[in-house]
Amino acid sequence: MLFLSAVLAMTVVPDGVIHHGDSTLTAAEMLEYLQKTDVIFIGEKHDDPLAHEWELFIWQALSADGRALALEMFETDVQEYLDDYLAGEISEQEFLEASRPWGNYTGDYAPIVEFAHENGNRVIAANVPRTYAAMVARGGWESLSGETFFEELDVDSTNALYHEMFIATMDALGGGMGGMPMNPEDMYKAQLLKDAIMAASISTERCVFICGSFHSDYHSGIPDQLESGRDYITVSILTEGEEYSPEIADFVIVPPVVSD
Repeated sequence: MLFLSAVLAMTVVPDGVIHHGDSTLTAAEMLEYLQKTDVIFIGEKHDDPLAHEWELFIWQALSADGRALALEMFETDVQEYLDDYLAGEISEQEFLEASRPWGNYTGDYAPIVEFAHENGNRVIAANVPRTYAAMVARGGWESLSGETFFEELDVDSTNALYHEMFIATMDALGGGMGGMPMNPEDMYKAQLLKDAIMAASISTERCVFICGSFHSDYHSGIPDQLESGRDYITVSILTEGEEYSPEIADFVIVPPVVSD
C-alpha cells in the first residue's frame, strides 16, 4: 500500500466515477483490489481519451511488482522487435517501422509502453497476426488446416451470450470486412481466435492487459479462453452516453457528468 500511496501522491487521478457492484469506490480503493490479482483486464474504446488516461494511471500504480504489460495493439509476430526496443538494441523508429503500430499508437499507447520501457517491465505483443484472423473470417477454421499453432490451441466457443452480442454487433454494423460481405459465424470464429491467442500469450504472466472492451466485458472474450481457475479482474471504461450495469465488469469507470 505504501507504493500505491506514493503513486497517488505524485499522479493526478483521472476524472470519472468508479463503480464496483452497487458501490462507488475511490481510485485508491480500486487499486488495493487490483494489486492482489494476477491478471487485470482493462477494456477500452480505442479512441477514448479518458480510457487512455485511466490505463496509464493504473499501469503506473501496478507496474512496480514485476508485472508485464499485455497489449491487444501489437501482434505476436512482432514480439522480437518489441523486446529489442525495450532492451535498447534498436531505436524507437526501427521498432515502429517493424511492428505495425496502430495509427493512434504515438498519442494513446506510447506513454504506457514508455513507462514500461523506463522501469524494465516486460511488454507482451498479445494479438494474433491479422493475416490469420482474416483467413478465418473469410474461410472458417478450415483455412488454418495444417497450421501448427492452431492445432495446439484450445478454443472455447461455449459462451452463448458472447456469441449473441457479437452477431448482434455485426448485424448493426452491416457485417463484412473491408467492404466485403462475410459469413457472421466465420467472423465470430476469427474473434474467438483473437481471444484464444491473447489468452495464451499471458498463460503464465502476472499482467495488466489492455484490450478493446468487447474482449473482456461481461467476463467474456479473453477470460473465456483462460485456463480454468486463473485469477483475474476486469475493469471497463465507459464512454459518454453508455449505460452503467454492474454486470459489465468488476469495476466500471463512468465519465463525469458534464453540466450545461
